[in-house]
Amino acid sequence: MRVIIAGSGPSGMVVARTLAGRGHEVVVLEKREVPGGKVSAWRDADGDWVESGLHVFFGAYHTLLGFLGEHGLGDTFNWKPAEMIFASERHGMAGISFVPWLPTPLNGLAGVLKFTPLTLGDKLRMGLGLLRPIFGDQSYVDQQDDQSYAAWHLRHGMGQRSLDEVMHTMALALNFQRADKVSAKLALTAMLHFAHEKNAPKMALVKGSPDTNIWRPLIGQIEGLGGQVLLGRRVASMLYDEPANELRGFVLDDGSVIQGDAYVSAMPVHSLRKVLPDALRQFDYFDNLKHLKGSPVITMQLFFDRQIAGVDNLLFSAGTHLSVYADMAMVAPEYHNGGQSIMQFVVAPAEKLIGMPDDELVRFVMDEFTRLHPVAREATLLKHTIVRIPNSVYQALPGVDQYRPDQASPVRNLFLAGDYTRQHFLASIEGATISGKLCVERIESAVARGDLAAAAATA
Repeated sequence: MRVIIAGSGPSGMVVARTLAGRGHEVVVLEKREVPGGKVSAWRDADGDWVESGLHVFFGAYHTLLGFLGEHGLGDTFNWKPAEMIFASERHGMAGISFVPWLPTPLNGLAGVLKFTPLTLGDKLRMGLGLLRPIFGDQSYVDQQDDQSYAAWHLRHGMGQRSLDEVMHTMALALNFQRADKVSAKLALTAMLHFAHEKNAPKMALVKGSPDTNIWRPLIGQIEGLGGQVLLGRRVASMLYDEPANELRGFVLDDGSVIQGDAYVSAMPVHSLRKVLPDALRQFDYFDNLKHLKGSPVITMQLFFDRQIAGVDNLLFSAGTHLSVYADMAMVAPEYHNGGQSIMQFVVAPAEKLIGMPDDELVRFVMDEFTRLHPVAREATLLKHTIVRIPNSVYQALPGVDQYRPDQASPVRNLFLAGDYTRQHFLASIEGATISGKLCVERIESAVARGDLAAAAATA
């Protein structure tokens, strides 16, 4: 069977590598000149790596870790202790550490008790308020999707201070939106995993560039199995045969048509919506994609002549737009550069910042960063990089979860993959990996039913 996959992000690469390993012919089409989608990286004019985001991986990412291990890439990550370190102008550095010798969920609750920015009353209210979700199940969490996390938090008596000091930051790290914007399901799903799995809160970063550590090795494996990964080839439209209810090809931006037996859109949801034929919008399945809108986010790297934060881990901040950041020269061994810092920031919420000129944006970030780390005022900023992503992961707004589509579409030979599709995890690389696995299952089920064989016979 010949499968055409649009998009070389995590979900597309999982589909491609899995199907290629099972003997199918796969062709991956990527509009950019670099693979990896939202987890891509490339070199700048100086040879330094620029990353599309600060890519954080958790012990809870079982599907991703299993996939990489299965394909010889299990040693990809540099693991850090299970600790969330918060930096603030008011409190300096303070951490929520998961106590390793305590069972779950007591290990996390004990960490909250040690978090100095909260008063004892705040900690007790937060601990009591979280009892329901951490001792609950996913079914309960799913039922909270109709409200924002902030509303759920306050309704359960946890108070404004813990919302401001912890939960807004957590929501920004998860979905680039504050807790009063995101669905309660988003944050509660993360807490459910952290509460039930001992190693779930462990964090890691790639040892260096995800391009060289993940995507190029996978491309080599796919090509070694007879597949193709074609960069710089954008899907411009789809050829849809309405009477037969099947795709007849992806039309590329140069006007050429590439055909197969099955087609997978592993594009971001906003890109998929742009290329859908009007005839497909008659299906609620496709029309409902309009409810899934991407979150804007900015990634900035600041190269300094000396070490700044001095922390070999992720850093979070409350009350700033620097929701999560890290010194890549410390956390990623392949980026070590003789004591200089490469501070990489996730700048969010970014709606009002994304159109700001580069020099103004750098000044804005530097102002917030130096208030958190005054030592940065004494350092020399050598250079900066800025990556603006107007549509990143889908906004997990209250009530939106119901519109996430299954991986099998109403068109018998068209399938979807991406973390916006329906799966039990979050909008993340783990969610994308799960969606890719589910997409393969849907394709193989269609083969077993004979649907794709019929499509192939008439192509």
